[in-house]
Amino acid sequence: MNKSISDIFSGSNLTEKLVEAFPDFLCVTNKDGDIIYINDNGKNILIKYQINDFKNFFDVSCKYELSKENNKKVKKKDNPLYRAINNQENTKNRILKVKCNSEIKNISLTCFPLIKKNKVEGGILIFASTVEDCLYNAKIKDERKKFLELSTELKTKCDIIEILRNREKQHLMHLKDVINNISEGIMVFDTNEKLSLCNKAVFKILNLKVIQLIDENAFSEKYKAIYINDEGQTSEKTIYDYIKVKKTMRNMIFKIEDRVTFEIKYLELNVSPILNKKDEIIYTIMTIKDVTESRLHQINAEEQAAFIKDVVNTVDVPIAVVDYPGISYRLINKKYEQILGYNNHIVFDEKALDCEKGSFECVNENIYKILNNVGKKNKPYAVNHYKVKDDKGEERFYKIKFTPYKNKNNNTRIHIYGSDITEEVNHNIELEKITKLKDEFFTIISHELRTPLTIIYSSLQLAYDVYNKEITPNMEKTLSRISQNCSRLLKLINNILDISKAEAGFLSLNNTDFEAVYVSEVIINSSNSYAVSKGIELIFDTDQEEINVRLDKDKYEKILLNLLSNAIKFTPEGKKIIVTLKDEEDCFYLSVKDFGIGIPSDKINSIFDRFSQLNSSLTRRAEGSGIGLALVKKIIELMDGKIEVISEVGKGTEFIVKLKKVSKEENHISRYAILTQNINDRINVEFSDIN
Repeated sequence: MNKSISDIFSGSNLTEKLVEAFPDFLCVTNKDGDIIYINDNGKNILIKYQINDFKNFFDVSCKYELSKENNKKVKKKDNPLYRAINNQENTKNRILKVKCNSEIKNISLTCFPLIKKNKVEGGILIFASTVEDCLYNAKIKDERKKFLELSTELKTKCDIIEILRNREKQHLMHLKDVINNISEGIMVFDTNEKLSLCNKAVFKILNLKVIQLIDENAFSEKYKAIYINDEGQTSEKTIYDYIKVKKTMRNMIFKIEDRVTFEIKYLELNVSPILNKKDEIIYTIMTIKDVTESRLHQINAEEQAAFIKDVVNTVDVPIAVVDYPGISYRLINKKYEQILGYNNHIVFDEKALDCEKGSFECVNENIYKILNNVGKKNKPYAVNHYKVKDDKGEERFYKIKFTPYKNKNNNTRIHIYGSDITEEVNHNIELEKITKLKDEFFTIISHELRTPLTIIYSSLQLAYDVYNKEITPNMEKTLSRISQNCSRLLKLINNILDISKAEAGFLSLNNTDFEAVYVSEVIINSSNSYAVSKGIELIFDTDQEEINVRLDKDKYEKILLNLLSNAIKFTPEGKKIIVTLKDEEDCFYLSVKDFGIGIPSDKINSIFDRFSQLNSSLTRRAEGSGIGLALVKKIIELMDGKIEVISEVGKGTEFIVKLKKVSKEENHISRYAILTQNINDRINVEFSDIN
């Protein structure tokens, strides 16, 4: 700081005066940052703050922690003086911070390079105090910012208010359009029960003008109004009467009749008072809906329902409809109530329907269980022989059918229909009595015939044994006829006794192990002589060497002999009879197929009935009682088997028997004592009907 301002600026007095007159701190440095000049104001400031070491600006910057506004220290390369000397950059009014006497002060720094003869000689620094200016500027800036924010907010709010006004206006217009386009009439009444608003639908429904709507008497003069409650009861009231009630009312039905044209309309009214926070009515809204079409449809439906109910009640059969799964009656007629003792008010439950002591026999099931099963399985069900007593105390029998149906809503309804089968049941009871008497008769006859038949048969055998050499051909012929008829009677007696046992449940099985192929082959070979005598070829066909079974052998023989006897009887000369055995895993099939006269289709279902014959005339070609096939079916069913018939008239008949066999684990099969010693006698007895 030894140089004067004149030395620095080449002795210009004007420059010196200007610099000294500068109100702020001004100093000049050389290229190394050393202070070579400070003006008087600057010296006074240094004295004021007791700064004695202001010699090099770069050192001063470090000592007094020259920093930016963000409190980051100014590095040397970022120092305004360094940038002015080295880069010839000008800095104007840059706000910086310095730490002086433990106090942070803001200064405004202006810096530019000192150039002489196009050469940088140093730098000029001007420091201005920014405390007041900064506060003022900050205040101005903050107030300007707040003003702008307030202005923006105010403008935004004004815009929003304008938008809301437009929207509200548009909304009110839309609301008005909506209200006027609603098919239901809307009427708004003020606290004095005066009409203040209504839409176009009101005029259309009531056919009244505004002035008429305001006047209650005008409505009464035009229309006769009748209120109809839920029970169908009526009373004369006007729609205005319910505004005075001042409470909410829903779905009120009015019938109005024009006093001039007598046109009738049905109206549905809803009244809703609107309350303020103090629960005071501020206005009342009434809606009016023209329900004439639906009401007339309802009345028509009710009339039809009443008509159907009358028709159903006049039908002399029990009829009911039950909703499922709710299990409650939807429809019921008087006959159903009389027979089953139920009515429309009964809702089913297991306890209520435990019909042990009901007016009918449950046949091991009650109504509740039946309805549940029908509903779950969605399949019809029928129960026979519901027995009830009529008004005269006589027993009646009904067949009750349960049939599920799905309606349009996919809900299930079960239709119950009963038919009177009393005559049929009584007929069957009488038929069973007759059949029982007939069976008893034949059983008694069979027992009574067996004794003389045994004597005749024994005498016949004795004659053959004692007088064998003396028997002439004529005598042989007579004795042969006697023997054949004895066998025929014995067969009839045995069949009657066996089928009587089967009907009574006393026919039992004596299962033994035997080989079915061998037994069948022996029987067929033994029967072949009868087939040959009739000119018939009897063929045994099987691809199995052995079929081991555990069955009642005697009854198996009886089945095969009976089927062979029938086949031989009804097969013409020159035809075939084929017997087939087929093996499966747990059963085997016996088939006897002939090429005889066949069975008519309308007779197939009855050939297993007792005493049933295809030809009952005196000219039939074969004798028989009609018991054999009935007994065969009973035996097969007793052995847990099945028999099937396939026949065509003129082409022949095939009987197919399916029987269960022994399991594979059982290997004990005996071929000895397979056939009884009198197998030939049994064949003679079974074939005794063949002439």
